[in-house]
Amino acid sequence: MVAFHFPPSGAVAAQRAHKFARYLPDFGWTPVVVSRRPDPLHPRDDSFTEGPKPVEELDPFEWSRLLGILPRGWIDPIRRALCVPDAETGWKALLLRRLPDLIRRHQPDVLWANSVPTGSLVAAASVARQAGIPLVLDFHNEWTRNMYYRPVSARQDAEHHRLERECLESAAAVTTLNPMHTEDLRLRFPNVRVETIENGCDPSDYDVEPADGRRRPLVLTYAGTIYGYQSPEPFLKALAGTGRADVEVHIVGDAFGQYSSGSWSFKVRVEGHRSHRDLGGVFSRSSAFFLCLEPSASRQLPAKLYEYLRAGRPIFGIVPKDGAADRWILGQGAGQTVDSGAPDQWTPALGRFLDGVPEFRAPSPEKYYRRSQAGTLAALLDQVRR
Repeated sequence: MVAFHFPPSGAVAAQRAHKFARYLPDFGWTPVVVSRRPDPLHPRDDSFTEGPKPVEELDPFEWSRLLGILPRGWIDPIRRALCVPDAETGWKALLLRRLPDLIRRHQPDVLWANSVPTGSLVAAASVARQAGIPLVLDFHNEWTRNMYYRPVSARQDAEHHRLERECLESAAAVTTLNPMHTEDLRLRFPNVRVETIENGCDPSDYDVEPADGRRRPLVLTYAGTIYGYQSPEPFLKALAGTGRADVEVHIVGDAFGQYSSGSWSFKVRVEGHRSHRDLGGVFSRSSAFFLCLEPSASRQLPAKLYEYLRAGRPIFGIVPKDGAADRWILGQGAGQTVDSGAPDQWTPALGRFLDGVPEFRAPSPEKYYRRSQAGTLAALLDQVRR
């Protein structure tokens, strides 16, 4: 298993790889994990101690980090121009060198690689072809359909598409965590087997107290990193418009200090990174959750939704209409949504949502339990085993 992020990394992608590795032995598979040594620039999380440890932690030199000395506005354009498919060029190069020896030593039946970063897929596809070993690629994010995808030239765009095609066509199977992504890949690559294994939750991670929708103040929680198209600002504006005084907003997980809440008529608490095991206490104090995605993020399906579902509180989503998050929240019966492109509707919809919190009946999250998802992956590995 090639997993750039793996505990004690606090990145959300580390949880997906870890949980697969943790539960695959229950289904007859022994994972051999290759990861990146935890990056001191990223949050650390020691919540996950059970399960296998990496047999190898690679510590690449990332020359692209040296671009940090440049003016801030220059860094991203230059990095995009020089680093294909991503800035973790040292990781990809070291993986290309070390994977062949690891495969010879451990003789795996299948090579699995996660797409954070995409260079992992490029390296794994190359090594799998040389070793003649079946390859399963796990897409955490989209590649050329990603909302952050911004090639600097037509030539670079063509190179990304070529690499994406070569990786997918090298794979015995491809998995995504988003049904919308699966649909897209099946249309573009009809000869490639593409399946969906969504993100999930694990009841063994932490305990959550039963919800009490009548407790006041109502504590409305956003949990997770704030970046890109996920600002809490639309929700705060909508909440201010309701005139409710019996509410409190808790924003937890702003690991990189990207958000400043400003001044509101209700209490807003903003906290940095919290360990995964701490979520039990955070969620136990919550009455409901919220999610904001800008209209351009219609294809995004955040991992936090599965933790929200497990906590048994309703979700209010200001999200793109008929996008991935909209479909998911409504499809699970997990809460209420309003179109992020229709700001005049936000406050009335939120008022109705808050009135309904005491009557909310939580759907079961069982189909998204991590062990069950590992079983789905194991069945796929059984099928592609050489």
